[in-house]
Amino acid sequence: MARSKGQHQLASSTLRTLEQRLSLLEEEGRFECAYALRMEVADWLLGARDANLSAPSLS
Repeated sequence: MARSKGQHQLASSTLRTLEQRLSLLEEEGRFECAYALRMEVADWLLGARDANLSAPSLS
């Protein structure tokens, strides 16, 4: 199945960053934070106008 090249397609580097952040949150036992991040990404991908997604900070 071919993927559409939608407005909110994630760059591979952004996808890797999100995956790393999710892994780190889960390793730390911060499952609620990981879930919230997943929901923000989903909202953003679906084009929600109130999505809170911004550039990640790994500091």
